[in-house]
Amino acid sequence: MIWKRQIPILIVTVIGLLTLFGWFIEQPTIQAFVDDDATQWYDILASFAIILGALNLLKLQGRKVIKQKEGWGYSLFAIGGFIFSILAGFVIKGSDSVAWGAHVTSKGTLFKWMFEYMFTPLSATMFALLAFFVASASYRAFRIRNFEATLLLVAGIIIMLGRVPIGSYISSWFVMYILVLVIGVAVNTKFGNKMVTFSTVLAGLLIVTVAGMLTGWPIDQPGIFYLPIIQEWIYYNPNVAGARAIMIGIGLGIFATSIRYILGIEKSYIGE
Repeated sequence: MIWKRQIPILIVTVIGLLTLFGWFIEQPTIQAFVDDDATQWYDILASFAIILGALNLLKLQGRKVIKQKEGWGYSLFAIGGFIFSILAGFVIKGSDSVAWGAHVTSKGTLFKWMFEYMFTPLSATMFALLAFFVASASYRAFRIRNFEATLLLVAGIIIMLGRVPIGSYISSWFVMYILVLVIGVAVNTKFGNKMVTFSTVLAGLLIVTVAGMLTGWPIDQPGIFYLPIIQEWIYYNPNVAGARAIMIGIGLGIFATSIRYILGIEKSYIGE
């Protein structure tokens, strides 16, 4: 029992503490362990994990083929592709002039041919199909249900239009006219009075029209209403702030999980 429970927990605790304090202690041995040894151990363990994952893949797909479960024909392609990749990577180079190891990136080898003419087109196909799923998810997310969904919809439209060439041809004055109509909708929702709404919209249209006539209708002025400038502000301010908040949350989650492993509270790696 001690070899299955206490010893693995002790190893994780010691290695975790060494790695953690290695970032705060200027001791050459500990720093060398954190920068070099721990990384190499991780690569070795990851290599064995890849091997186990590959064997598990063959096991699951082979079982599906043997029992001829639904979709077992696709499993044949998965097994065939796996075997072909292994042969191209470790058995057949396809070119005697290229050394082992370099054959994975050299022209004229079987592995390079597989990568360029099989893997790359299949990856492009997967990403092309992913675009339709993204469009479907965006449609569901952008439906106006509340104020937050409305902000998401407006920001998404501005980002999409501002990052394509057609966005630079949309005048800031057109955006101002749209903004006046939006203000009219908000006023009508707030007061429910047609005269107030009409007066607000009429005043806004007159102000925008007079200002445009006086300034000569420059397409990118005022800049605060020009789509490329608006999308750049959204991208580098609210978007960056949200991304930083997410990264801080991820960092705190990693820290909390690491502490649980170091203290022996989390035991999922030993099957508990």
